[in-house]
Amino acid sequence: MIWPCWVRSTDRWRSTGYGKSQATFPRVFTGGSQMAVRINCWAAGVLALAAFPSQGETIEKCLSPYGVCAHVSRGDERPLARQEFALMKEAGIFWVRTDFDWGNVERSPGKWTFTHLDEVVEWAEKAGICILPILDYDVSWARPAYKHLDLWLEYVRQVVGRYKNRIRYWEVWNEPNLENFWRDKPDPANYVLLLRATYREIKRIDPELTVLLGGMAGIPWSYLEGIYKAGGKDYFDVMNVHPYRYPRAPEEAQLLGDLLRLRNLMKQFGDEAKPIWITEIGWPTHVGPRGVSEAVQAEILPRAYLLAMEAGVARIFWYEFQAPERRADYNEDHFGIVHRDLSPKPAYQAYKTLCTMRPSGSKPLGFWQDRGVFASGWITPQEEPVWAVWHPTEQKERRFTFTGEVKEVISHLGVPMAKAIEGGLLHVQVGPGPIYVVGVPHLKLAD
Repeated sequence: MIWPCWVRSTDRWRSTGYGKSQATFPRVFTGGSQMAVRINCWAAGVLALAAFPSQGETIEKCLSPYGVCAHVSRGDERPLARQEFALMKEAGIFWVRTDFDWGNVERSPGKWTFTHLDEVVEWAEKAGICILPILDYDVSWARPAYKHLDLWLEYVRQVVGRYKNRIRYWEVWNEPNLENFWRDKPDPANYVLLLRATYREIKRIDPELTVLLGGMAGIPWSYLEGIYKAGGKDYFDVMNVHPYRYPRAPEEAQLLGDLLRLRNLMKQFGDEAKPIWITEIGWPTHVGPRGVSEAVQAEILPRAYLLAMEAGVARIFWYEFQAPERRADYNEDHFGIVHRDLSPKPAYQAYKTLCTMRPSGSKPLGFWQDRGVFASGWITPQEEPVWAVWHPTEQKERRFTFTGEVKEVISHLGVPMAKAIEGGLLHVQVGPGPIYVVGVPHLKLAD
């Protein structure tokens, strides 16, 4: 059988027809790097089926930095999964992180059930959404898991082996530095026992699968050092943290500085080449001293993402997509960017606007801070320069010098904004919600 050959050209795929000419295919499932391999066109279809997930048409979407956490694999949220995937796709969010927890696939010893996961994987594929599954938690007959590695590894084999051609990234546990998730006193050496065994098993199943460190609650410096000192460096492909900062703003809470410090910690152990992912971050809108308003949540979301990307973070997952909204005063019920009935909160529109204005494949242009104003710039895949500008606490008109043509100014909610060019300066309102200035390669705060 002769297969059509497809090659990548910038951010599109194009056909080169049929035959045996050479083509370059990206190997996108290598933990952040985009190495390329050369293959014969006649084998392209076979390779695509064998090496890539059946989400093949969305390979490039899996390079997107934009994700959310969602409990779509179990509980009350699972029946809403298809609707949630459609809303994610509409916003330009192409990653979802969810639990593939042990206790839901082996509910009694040796009795395996995958119907619920099969459905979720199929629904995600149809929507063009990439799944990041979490291999996590233990079962009553094997607790804690690191003391029952034979049983744990059978779970890993069952799950990863089943979905290896459809899901290429796997996270090993969730927040193992917290006792309520680790189910034992947290100890990095014990986590490394489980991590090492899991990594080896996943790589035995398919060496090209990517293994994420379990997302750490916060950035636990001593715990991360403990992982390295216990020999954990060789047993994960992606660094992974949950740098929550709420209710403080990301600028006040030094999100950017801490992420740069994390890279320096990795460098101390010769590990700086690995990508960093944030698989949970969020600001909840519950009633109480640690909650923020829905308006503030929408202002903070793009700022947190832009600061993280300035630190070189490759993927960022907002926690979470749907807000269960059972209790008004419970933070866990109000992180979501859509309500319980899936109607959007302002943060959903802010996320959608960010995905539109800074699409996947954008390249950094610059970053500065001046008199309390922050600015992050990039070049889109369409070669359009864009700057996001904000002041975390103060809304007022500000003046900017610039080069090029100010084509438009867009609010953080996607609304075109009034602007004025007077005396060669851009006059525009700047405040806690980032504005996007399109068309100018250089932008600076005027004296």
